[in-house]
Amino acid sequence: MKIAIAGGSISGLAAALTLNCTGHDVLVYERSAHALRGQGGGVVVLRRMLRFLENHGHYCRDMISVPTHRRRWIDVSGSVTHDEPEMLPFSSWDAVYRSLCSTLPAERIRYGREVAGFDQDEHGVDLHFDDGQTERADVLIAADGTGSRLRSLLFPDYHASFAGYIAWRGIVDEATFNPADISTLVENMTLHRQPGELFMAFLIPALDGSLAPGKRRFNWLWYRNEPDAEELQRHLTDYAGRKHHTSVSAGQLAAASLADLTSLASRRLPTVLAQLVLATKAPFVQAIFDALSPAFVEGRVALVGDAACTLRPHTGSGTSKAADDAVSLAEFLPANSGDVGQHLADWAAARSIAVAPLLQKGPQLAAGFGLGSPLPG
Repeated sequence: MKIAIAGGSISGLAAALTLNCTGHDVLVYERSAHALRGQGGGVVVLRRMLRFLENHGHYCRDMISVPTHRRRWIDVSGSVTHDEPEMLPFSSWDAVYRSLCSTLPAERIRYGREVAGFDQDEHGVDLHFDDGQTERADVLIAADGTGSRLRSLLFPDYHASFAGYIAWRGIVDEATFNPADISTLVENMTLHRQPGELFMAFLIPALDGSLAPGKRRFNWLWYRNEPDAEELQRHLTDYAGRKHHTSVSAGQLAAASLADLTSLASRRLPTVLAQLVLATKAPFVQAIFDALSPAFVEGRVALVGDAACTLRPHTGSGTSKAADDAVSLAEFLPANSGDVGQHLADWAAARSIAVAPLLQKGPQLAAGFGLGSPLPG
């Protein structure tokens, strides 16, 4: 079948890989004019994603992830309050993305093309692009993220809900620091907690994928409750005064927001962690939202990745869910057309059951950290 995928990020590429391997004619339409490099931050690459990558290419754990040996909690003075073994493989969005791009034939991706709308009937889907052109496909897969445009067309009355807290995030080169000043952070997952706040830091590969000591990068996240609607909007307004729905990307923070971040870091964080924030040239911020599409399939249109449902970041399962969405979709969708609508409906029912535990786990973990105080209404 001819399958169109709207969105060329991790979930879209993963779906393209599996469906291409099972004999479908797949095209990915990515609105950005070129490959998505330097996006996002650190990710946990769980076993399912590692297995997926190894099944589709030559990448493995040792090639895309920095080893983590300990999980260490520290207090505001920097003293260790709890220490235990930890073996999570931390990687970066870039490393996983490059792994997927390198195994999908280049002609399967169309950059600079956005699926702006669609019409469907019992035989297929007409895609409407932002340049006014139209193409026909047997199936359309929406992989266009938490704020999915295609989901909003399918379910115009549905809106994602703010979870009550934000995440300041940043990436800074390991080589920026004197080795003695970061020795306790290297190859450890370091956490610090105060009421309504959780800070964590760990190493990820260099932008070019290097795992060599001194070449890697520190990834840090600082979750903070934000119950004030006006403050939330201020955080999500960039340096040019543009308001964003869920995040302001690296290099786009307003000067006042950046000043708030550095002031808070200096006053509230242990010195060993504050140095990471203060040395970060382009931090960014995202509001944590819960998004669960009213359905994962409508006719011949299927939603995958964050377009289908957005997991809380504390589960560390975002990339693995993208892999599971892709593999299961290929398993349910045979190479011949058959009853496409029924195959997709069966897939949607199975995925709804599979993701339910993760959707519950995320808010539970957040509550355990003291995070989340939703805005009224």
